[in-house]
Amino acid sequence: MTTFRKYWIAKVAGIAIALFITGCEQALEYLPPLPRVEIPTKQPSKPSIPVQTAKTAEIEAGVRQSINQVREQNGLKPLQNNERLADVARNYSRQMAEKNFFSHTGADGSTVETRVRAGGISYWVVGENLFKGRNISQPVEISVDGWLKSPGHRANIMRSYFTETGVGVWRDGNTYYITQLFLRR
Repeated sequence: MTTFRKYWIAKVAGIAIALFITGCEQALEYLPPLPRVEIPTKQPSKPSIPVQTAKTAEIEAGVRQSINQVREQNGLKPLQNNERLADVARNYSRQMAEKNFFSHTGADGSTVETRVRAGGISYWVVGENLFKGRNISQPVEISVDGWLKSPGHRANIMRSYFTETGVGVWRDGNTYYITQLFLRR
């Protein structure tokens, strides 16, 4: 096992223990990102998932813009929007909403790597930030602010080697699911 992987396993375990010890129960949920390095084989693309509504499209654009502002303020290049990656993110947000779960591992056992690969996207490294919020009026501000306050999520946002992003939002009643994917080809 690589030192990098051991570091992330220890980090995730530490966060899980901290949340368990504090008994943290909030309407907002954040999961630490798990960056992966892999060079997958080319797979056929699946059909794209259309934007759910004009409002969710606005939220997707707002998240991308806010993340790029933070990166630029910290001397980093902005992430380029990748619509195929956004389709993968949107599909995963929809899957979490429809199957009522919140995890980096899909209800079907998929991982961020297998989901991106199934979208026909080749990459060198990929990362994922997830957000779930109920009864919120400003999902862009709350999700980005929450990610920036979380060391693991902030690390994905601030990684200089990421060059592209795709944001996918799905709304189910009063709950927003937001998936942001990061990658470098």
